[in-house]
Amino acid sequence: MTRQTLAVVHVAVFLLSRPAEAAESPLRAYYKDDFTLESPGGDFQLKIRGNVHLDLRAYQADDRGSPHSFDLRRGRIDLQGTIHRWFTFRVQPELVGKPYLRNAWVDAAVRPWLHLRLGQMKVPFSSSWATLDNNLNFVERGTSTPVYPFFDRGLLLWGELWGGAVVYNLGAFTGAGIDVDYGSGDIDDSKDVAARLFLQPLLHARREALRGLFLAGQTTWGQMSVPTSRFETGGLRSANFESAIWRWRTEQLIGTDGRVTDCTTAEIDSRLRWGVELHYLLGPLALSAEYLEVRYQGINVYHDLMEGSSRRARERRLEADGAVRSFSVFISGYVTGDRKQLTNFGWKTAKPRRSLGEGGWGALELLGRYSRTWTDRALFAGQRVEGYETGDGALPAGYVAALPGARNRVTAAVLDGADDVHELTLGVSWTVNPMVRVQLNDVFLWTPFDDRDGDSNNDNLLVSGAKSDQSDPTRKNTKTRWENAVMARLIFKL
Repeated sequence: MTRQTLAVVHVAVFLLSRPAEAAESPLRAYYKDDFTLESPGGDFQLKIRGNVHLDLRAYQADDRGSPHSFDLRRGRIDLQGTIHRWFTFRVQPELVGKPYLRNAWVDAAVRPWLHLRLGQMKVPFSSSWATLDNNLNFVERGTSTPVYPFFDRGLLLWGELWGGAVVYNLGAFTGAGIDVDYGSGDIDDSKDVAARLFLQPLLHARREALRGLFLAGQTTWGQMSVPTSRFETGGLRSANFESAIWRWRTEQLIGTDGRVTDCTTAEIDSRLRWGVELHYLLGPLALSAEYLEVRYQGINVYHDLMEGSSRRARERRLEADGAVRSFSVFISGYVTGDRKQLTNFGWKTAKPRRSLGEGGWGALELLGRYSRTWTDRALFAGQRVEGYETGDGALPAGYVAALPGARNRVTAAVLDGADDVHELTLGVSWTVNPMVRVQLNDVFLWTPFDDRDGDSNNDNLLVSGAKSDQSDPTRKNTKTRWENAVMARLIFKL
């Protein structure tokens, strides 16, 4: 746990131990799916939570780069609480991999229709993205960033209208990602604006069959300066976790001597996301469909020569606009008769009516999902870039410093990988009790033939193992037409 997280815990416990109405009153401690400390009047509360996700993955492919793996996918401490009844907070560090802070926000509830939330949080966008990781319908979501906006730092106005039939979300965020990505704040003056509307239009209808209809629409938009490490250069992760649909390839090194660097870089004018959703719940059945799109305007790829922090030469080599689109639909049903829920903050898996060992078998769910992700082919167009050499007309007159990229070359492009990918996932989820859940998925990805450069070869290929820690450099980033993954997860809620 980081020092900042420990400090927040200490402050929260101190405040809870000294409620304003009776500083000498003891805290009430109890356990009901969470360990809770609470003041006698309930105005001050601290819930101590956590979760651990243990994964097993096995891959098959036409040409496989993803290694079979055991993985500690998630390990988190989650502190949630209330101060003076109106203020709620959440602090949630991720301790697996490279530890970082996920949620760190304070929410002021002025009225049910007016909340102000400040800090680092999930940007409101898509019910699948908003869903807490313990409640995911499948082991992995059907798509990832940059189609989803991930966590970000900013402020959010949200509230419920007409008894919860309408929930609105309006926010402003850095557009660059979380604190661990850029630890000193933002990278430029531009900000992302975000809006989401979540509707249950027939919430107050008498018939259950009508109350189960949900609609949602959302968008984010922001001007940019450069590709961000969170949303662009990290690439688009596939639904099997360890492979990528494509990699972002604008930032490439041609040559360097430690002081002078010959490279390609990019700048972007703007990024727009938008999406629509349709969901229907009836008893133990759920049907969901969503369409999402992220569109880039003004991607410019440059060939730069840098001397320290000074740019000595620049040529624009590529200019492109383009979009990435994702459509997914899934269906699920509880064979045990349990029911899932849907709110503005995502899906909630059913809490078993009767847990295993307590007169029942828990909640058993069968699921199926189809998704398609397709990207404008213009973003895959490449151009060969050769390093700067003596006599190059782009160099300043009389330039005599080292040229470490001379006689080297790279192929510059915005993206490299698959422009059209289909996914089919079949799954079983077993909620043994409120604290233990088991998921088993079979995820099949495939790409149709597409000869983008006219050489009669298929260029529409997944990048197998691109997101893994594959030790064999000849296997990592292997191109493949299809890949199948059998994935199992054991979830412990602490």
